[in-house]
This record gives sequence, C-alpha cells and structure tokens, in this order.
Amino acid sequence: MNRRNLIAASIASMLAAHVHAQGGNHYPARPVTLIFPFPPGSPGDAEVRDLGNSMQKVTGHPLVIDYRPGASGTIGTQLAQRAAPDGYTLLYGSTTSIVTGPAVIMKTPYSGTADLEPITGIGRIDGVLIVPANSKYRSAQELADALKANPGKLNYGTIGPGSMSHLIGELYLRTVGATGTPVAYKGTPQAVQALIAGEIDFLSDSVASSGGLIDAGKVRALAVASNKRLIQLPNVPTLKETGLDLVLGVWLGLFAPKGTPRPLLDQWAMYASDYARDADVRSKMLARGIEPIPSTPQEFGRQVAADEAQWRPLIKSLNIQT
Repeated sequence: MNRRNLIAASIASMLAAHVHAQGGNHYPARPVTLIFPFPPGSPGDAEVRDLGNSMQKVTGHPLVIDYRPGASGTIGTQLAQRAAPDGYTLLYGSTTSIVTGPAVIMKTPYSGTADLEPITGIGRIDGVLIVPANSKYRSAQELADALKANPGKLNYGTIGPGSMSHLIGELYLRTVGATGTPVAYKGTPQAVQALIAGEIDFLSDSVASSGGLIDAGKVRALAVASNKRLIQLPNVPTLKETGLDLVLGVWLGLFAPKGTPRPLLDQWAMYASDYARDADVRSKMLARGIEPIPSTPQEFGRQVAADEAQWRPLIKSLNIQT
C-alpha cells in the first residue's frame, strides 16, 4: 500500500471512530454527494472525479457528483447550504459561486463562510492578460500606457456584468489608473474568438482556457497575474514584474453545510490535501492549467475571507447587482 493509501486508510479509520463515538455507524455508511454547481467539464470537474475515484477505493462508497449548474453557481450552492450537516453532502465551490456570485445576485440567500464550512482548496487558476496575435502592444506596460493615453477608447472582453472576466478587467484598469470599455459575450470561447478577430483589444483569461491558443500563436500573452511565473508560460512575466502589485485568479475548493462536525471537515481536508500533493495528481492538474493549493479548513477560510474583502467592494462600486 503506498503512502497516499495508507494516509487515506488512516483517515477513514479516524472518521469511523468519530462517528462511532457519537453512536453512529461506520462513516461513510453510504455514498457521499458532491454538488457541482457548474456544467460537466468545467474547471475542477476532472479533479473532483479523480478525488472521488480515489476515495471510493478506501471507503467502498462512491463520491457521487451531482451537477446543478446555473446562475454563476449559486443554484447548486444553495442546495448544499440547505443540506443536512451530516458529512454526506459536500460542495465544490469557486470564487465565482462563493464570493462574487452572491454579491452580484442580490437574492442569493447565503454569504460565503458565514453560511458554509470551508474544507480545503483544490486548485488555483491564475489569470493571463492576452491581446490579438497581431496587436501592436507587445508588453503589459505598452498596453497600460495606451489605456492611460486613450481613456475609455480601448475595449476588453467579458462574459457579462459581474463575471470574473469583468471584475478582473476592472480591477486591472483601476490598478493601472485608466479606463476601458467592457464588451460582453455569451461565454469565454466567444470572447476569445472576438479577441482573435480583433473585435476587442485585450482580455483577461485563464491559462487553462487560452494556453493552447498562446502556444499556437493565435493570441499573445503579455503577463500572468500570479505570484510567480507559470510553468506553462515560463517566458511570460508576471504583472508584478511589470510594476503592478496585482495577483488575480480564481480558486476551486471543497465546502460543507454550516454545522458539519469539525472532525469530518478536518479529515476531508487531510485526505484531499494529501491527494493534491501526490506527484502524479499535481502533474495532471498543472497540465490542465490548475495549480494545486492544498490547505487546512482554517487556511482556506482565510483565503475566502480575503477574496470577499477584495471583490465585494469593487462589485458595489460598479453597481452591477442584479
């Protein structure tokens, strides 16, 4: 038995001891449901499927993926929030569904860590600033200079008001000290195609989405919005290297309904974190443009709170609530 299976078996044993002490049966005694509030194939889908397959080998019960897409992930998240806090319902969450979605959609009846229990981060998808392949802007500094010299005249792509592409674009502009015009598209593929066609001047996308287009020379990457250069784009500088103290991206992680017993949260975090540190798993995630970010519930909770403090005031100032 390898190290990961040994740790997983130990975790399963600890979970069983916890539930037995409360007068219950072996945990899990039946399948655990993981609500996925986005369509199949969305970022993180492959990761949670792999995690579920690994967990089933240890517990004998599957992690059932329940796809509940809609309204920026808030529909599925509401279902998780209302579920019994017994360890049999988990939630795949992202910056969009946990932080920005509730701030944009006023009737959303939950609020981040106030109504959900953070378990662990799964991965982080960093942003990349891209322009058309034939753009005259060959660096982030050249684009910033053009934005400041032409207030409001350059445009950038979004997938709608309040989307992460919109918010990241606006935060970038404010950091630069410039203004631009957002142009909304139905989805990221449409926005990227518009960029390639020269309909928009720049776009904040993810490496997971546009990495292949960058490699193929169909778009040009000016900078990545990460703390360090990305393995996938080693020759592309970070925004920090260009003089902007700005790190932008979205995280993916596990949550549970409020009130789920702490031992269950801790053990899920231990297992998922060890899983994300596995060399093979890490290699697969990086190839998909996702950086593993294993963390404790406390560490992940602080990350969620920090993002709430960053994004919600911006959303309020843009007056984009629906």
